[in-house]
Amino acid sequence: GSHMAAIESFDHIYLDLSKEPGKCRFAENGLGWKPVGGGETFTLDVSNIGGAQWSRAARGYEVKILQRTSGVIQLDGFQQEDYERLAKIFKNWYSTNLENKEHSLRGWNWGKAEFGKAELTFNVQNRPAFEIPYSEIANTNLAGRNEIAVEFAPGDHGKSSQNGQVKSKKASASRDQLVEIRFYIPGTTTRKEAE
Repeated sequence: GSHMAAIESFDHIYLDLSKEPGKCRFAENGLGWKPVGGGETFTLDVSNIGGAQWSRAARGYEVKILQRTSGVIQLDGFQQEDYERLAKIFKNWYSTNLENKEHSLRGWNWGKAEFGKAELTFNVQNRPAFEIPYSEIANTNLAGRNEIAVEFAPGDHGKSSQNGQVKSKKASASRDQLVEIRFYIPGTTTRKEAE
């Protein structure tokens, strides 16, 4: 087969929804990601790579790596044509199949919620429509008899005061942010209530 370089690099990659892009390097012993503006390098040892998935994401395509220890790492910002190269990296160096998980882009809003190790995945026709990392969830509650509300942590944009009001900084006020998703769960009323 074709000889692979000792290191494969990709630019403009975002790690776990990072605010700024970085350079992602893959090598036989694992991978590393370093933010463009300088800062700490994130590394993942080959022994901790338990699986990998390729799918459409916010900034292009993402590689989601399932760690053996626990949790998921997302590398977002790849181009569609990077797939072959990445599949080769994972196969040859990490003995892992880079699973091509095409996201469901149908306009349906019914599907199945799956609670995985580190995130809630909402599947439509067995394809993930979206994922929510647990780390982003602030609270969940039953909003109604057939409804679950999932609230999101406000992030670094504001400090919470004692009465739970978030005082937002002016700079972040212009940024739209998802604060809640509600799931309607049909068929949960009892027969008695239906009558």
